[in-house]
Amino acid sequence: MKGKAESHPSYVAIWVWLLGLLGASIGLGFLGHAVLATTLIFGIAAVKAYLVAAYYMRLKFEPRYVTGILLVGVAVILILYFALIP
Repeated sequence: MKGKAESHPSYVAIWVWLLGLLGASIGLGFLGHAVLATTLIFGIAAVKAYLVAAYYMRLKFEPRYVTGILLVGVAVILILYFALIP
């Protein structure tokens, strides 16, 4: 058994963060500068993907090798994607 108890965050709080980030993304869509808005929207999407993976998929509370397996899979997908585009 582990010596310390890990506290899990409230899933409702994570959901509220995700809703807030969604609202920010939608609000950025009305920004006049398209390149800046697109860059910020993709940045917010990365943060939302991290929140979902870390808390809803529980990767934050799993051993590090589980996260490593996921990252290797994503890397292979990206390599195949960019290799097969041409």
